[in-house]
Amino acid sequence: MKKFRKVVLYVLLAAALYVGGLLLFGTLTDWAPEGTEPAQVWNADRANPEIQDSVLTFLTWNVGYGGIGSEDFFFYNKGDFFWTDPGTVRMSKERVTANVGGQQMTVKNTLTDFFLLQEVDTAARRSHYINELDTVRSARDQYATAYASNFQSKRVPLPLLQPWDHYGYVVGGLATMSRYTPVESSRIQLPGEFPWPTKLFQLDRCALRQEFSVAGGKKVVTYNVHLSAYDKGGGIRLQQMNAIKQAVLADYEAGHYVVVGGDWNQLPPGFNWFSLNPTVERIEAPKTVAFDFMPAGWKYAYDPGTASVRESHEPYDSHRTRRSVIDFYLLSPNLRIAQVKGLEMGFQHSDHQPVYLEVELLK
Repeated sequence: MKKFRKVVLYVLLAAALYVGGLLLFGTLTDWAPEGTEPAQVWNADRANPEIQDSVLTFLTWNVGYGGIGSEDFFFYNKGDFFWTDPGTVRMSKERVTANVGGQQMTVKNTLTDFFLLQEVDTAARRSHYINELDTVRSARDQYATAYASNFQSKRVPLPLLQPWDHYGYVVGGLATMSRYTPVESSRIQLPGEFPWPTKLFQLDRCALRQEFSVAGGKKVVTYNVHLSAYDKGGGIRLQQMNAIKQAVLADYEAGHYVVVGGDWNQLPPGFNWFSLNPTVERIEAPKTVAFDFMPAGWKYAYDPGTASVRESHEPYDSHRTRRSVIDFYLLSPNLRIAQVKGLEMGFQHSDHQPVYLEVELLK
């Protein structure tokens, strides 16, 4: 009995040292960006210096770090916090390479003025250290590309009881590619964070803001956003929304055209979730942006008939997998929606699908 107690004590001590070591390492290496700072920009000299047209096109797409195509799944969304099936923390290098290649071809073959991309890894164990930013830039080498990191972790220690196969090192973020040269590009840190220690291994959400000159003296201001997930009460996301609201209202008051696009991790106002999931009888209602969140005249652009995201706890099944719309745009009153369309791709290269937008600049 004495020996058994000693063994139990050693096991508990080892567990405490293991968890304590992870938390200490996470605290000491925690990336905690603040405020506003210049974003990295490439190929600005290759793009057009000024917007001459009155019609602009956009495509927003969460590319899911290349790790969650139609054949793939995300272990964490299965609820596997402590343990998951061996070999499923990340998809194979062949699968990630195929997904990233498909994303590159989609960008290369889609004619649009702006690409707003989220979850673009530059170096991460989850995507086998493929530099996805370089890959997507090569598809449009005449476009200016801006990048703002929103996820930097030396080691994400999940699943907790599989230290030999942790999610590991991650550097990823937002990328905006434009046919036009930005006159300003900024990474804006958004407020709201999870409590310690969860915040040590979560994304540090930001907005990638850019200004583009329009013939005649005005400017188009774009925001590329990816708001918080796993925020059950929605309080963190609301803080981020309020910060974006203040920023875009100031831009509009200054006379600019404003386009906010990205993954909002909530439904747009007026969207009927059951329209894409007619056989679901009971579910906790997904969070939705309030109708009166923005002043009159501001509008949301989304395609209610095409899913922009799917459940990702298992591979995609067109008959069973639940789908939704959380990728959309917010537009200032001086813009008119000419067309908005989700691109149905069967979630082949990501657990999200692109959303295309065409807008007219009003005088």
